Amino acid sequence: MNTLISFDQQLILLDKRIEQLWADILDNSRLVKAIREGSVTKALYAIYMIETFHYTAHNARNQGLVGVRHADNPVYAKFCFEHAAQEVGHEKMALHDVMSLGLKNEKFEIPSALPATEVLIAYLYWISFTGNPLQRLGYSYWAENAYQFITPLINNLSEILALKPAQLTFFVAHSDIDVEHFNEIKLILQRTCKNQHDWDAIATVMETSLRLTGNMLEAVYEQYEAWQNGHAPRYDFLHALDNS
Repeated sequence: MNTLISFDQQLILLDKRIEQLWADILDNSRLVKAIREGSVTKALYAIYMIETFHYTAHNARNQGLVGVRHADNPVYAKFCFEHAAQEVGHEKMALHDVMSLGLKNEKFEIPSALPATEVLIAYLYWISFTGNPLQRLGYSYWAENAYQFITPLINNLSEILALKPAQLTFFVAHSDIDVEHFNEIKLILQRTCKNQHDWDAIATVMETSLRLTGNMLEAVYEQYEAWQNGHAPRYDFLHALDNS
């Protein structure tokens, strides 16, 4: 006979798994290592924020898709649509932060998303279009609660690159917004998760999407190395940051 796990216990299990996943990512990411050791540059930060621009541009769309698919559940559909509306345009903050590094007078096209970023984007559309209706909450659960893990990195980044809050608008805005959003996510989990199948689907998407994000971080650093060695002409415009 299966023992019914309480809501609080389910959250504890999710939180423990997130801690393990973040520890693995933070301990093995070369991008994170560069920030911790003080070797991060504006160019590396810019490449990361360009990828942030790309995947963030799709978050409102794939969350809205969940609401469209499951309009028969008005509580959940309303949650999806409201959160999708709140996410619209957030990618513009990431782009603003890139331009503020010293590129406002440069003319260039934003490079297309890296394959690792496209995989993350595609996965979020896929799980929004198929499978358990609640499973996208797994992505929201860790993404809206990431600041407890990344705030020290943001502080280091700000200090090393001498960035003002106006150059970190994406992170500054989300550090406030996400606290409220995370509380709303826990509430909708409590209201909609009915069985272990729901929780398992959420946990799977949580882990997979976070690991894909870790892959994206590694791809960013690989592109940065290629750019340093003259093998990534897509980022030639970033040389303007050398004198900024």
